[in-house]
Amino acid sequence: MCDKINVLGIHLDYLNVDAEMERIVDFIQNDHLDTVGIVTMNMLLLAEKDARWKAYLEELDMSILGETEVLEAADITSGQIYEEVKENEFFARLFWYLINQNLKIFLLGESQEEVEGLKTYLLDTYPGIDIVGETTEVADENTSIDHLANEINSVSPDVILSGLQGYLPDQFLLENRQKINGKIWISLGEHPNIQNEAGLKVSWWSTLLKKNTFRRLAAKFKEGKNE
Repeated sequence: MCDKINVLGIHLDYLNVDAEMERIVDFIQNDHLDTVGIVTMNMLLLAEKDARWKAYLEELDMSILGETEVLEAADITSGQIYEEVKENEFFARLFWYLINQNLKIFLLGESQEEVEGLKTYLLDTYPGIDIVGETTEVADENTSIDHLANEINSVSPDVILSGLQGYLPDQFLLENRQKINGKIWISLGEHPNIQNEAGLKVSWWSTLLKKNTFRRLAAKFKEGKNE
């Protein structure tokens, strides 16, 4: 099986959940910060507009396919990986692994609503998960880079979760990765399922517009390849 697929000109990892979790275990055992990104329609639409984000997606240490529409853009509409993405199986496996290994988590967001919603969702859904810190200061233009890095590093997290609502945390990572101590940085890519579970409701109309925009973009890209 090919372990990469091309979606809108971006090469993404194409792995089943067992293979993804094997790489997570490897990352935890490393002595540096590895990056994992949940690739959603939102992330790909952003990458289409900004070359930095396209490079960011391709330079991730591991990309996780987050929505079936992403697979469908690569003409994949069935199979084990498609079903695992549909059922959001990676998230369940990931969070239970973090609990079983007693790994510490830090939450990074752009608003208190985002961070509190994510925290409540994780504590309610995955009892025993160890959240050791959180901050929204990444959205404060008066916060220095060193202060934010020190706040994260002060609690020695194993995993940093970001990007449930907005991309400032991931921009911070792009520019300051070398300053962050930890094992894995996981960008949630504004994943709609977790947003809903965290109480960050997205209107059906905006969801429909996003899907239509993404599908038009995917169709345009395929037409260009076939010319």
